[in-house]
Amino acid sequence: MLLRTLTRANLPYILARLSSCCLLVVSFVGCAQPDEYLQVGDTIIYADTIDNIAEKLQHSFPEYGESTLRAHLLMNGLGEAEILHQSHLRASERAFRRLSGILDKYKEYSPKELLSLELVDLTHQNKISSPTPSQLGAGVAAAVAILEDGEWSPPVYNSVGWSIVFLNARKPGQRSTAGVDIDIFQIEIANAAIYSANRKQWQHAPLLGSDKLISCLPYEFRNKTSRE
Repeated sequence: MLLRTLTRANLPYILARLSSCCLLVVSFVGCAQPDEYLQVGDTIIYADTIDNIAEKLQHSFPEYGESTLRAHLLMNGLGEAEILHQSHLRASERAFRRLSGILDKYKEYSPKELLSLELVDLTHQNKISSPTPSQLGAGVAAAVAILEDGEWSPPVYNSVGWSIVFLNARKPGQRSTAGVDIDIFQIEIANAAIYSANRKQWQHAPLLGSDKLISCLPYEFRNKTSRE
């Protein structure tokens, strides 16, 4: 089995300082300004965080511009993921380290072999789907965008915890529409009540930050009257 080398930042900025991570951040085509951010409650999401993930997603969706990529990621789990991981730092770090250790130890295993180990707290899902964020979620879609058949992704964070993804096959055709067959292994870091609260906060709490970043979101989502 092949492991996709981690050459792009896929960690939230709050975890990027982990001594176990060796990251090379490649700048996205859209040049984010240092002061570009989005704030929801106590959660601050910097444009660089979004664009590092968007840079990967663009491999499958080269026709999408900066604003479209940002919107697709934020509206399909990235906003909620940032709320979760910034408010559960220790649990997030523990899950990341554990999943990284599993990947390091079993990277030569197939998904079936890894599943047979019945590792505690590691959930599994096989999914055959289109490669879009709306179908896979922001983190998984970005991970899948740069994978080739038979490769594992590094850990990616999402709205419930951390995941690793194995690409079994990508159907022939245009990369943005060709279906993918993937196995997702995940460690959750909270519970359903917290995930629900995070979703409500993302959908209804006041949005603050730079106008450019806020304006990439759908009008009905960012409209103040809809967030009361």
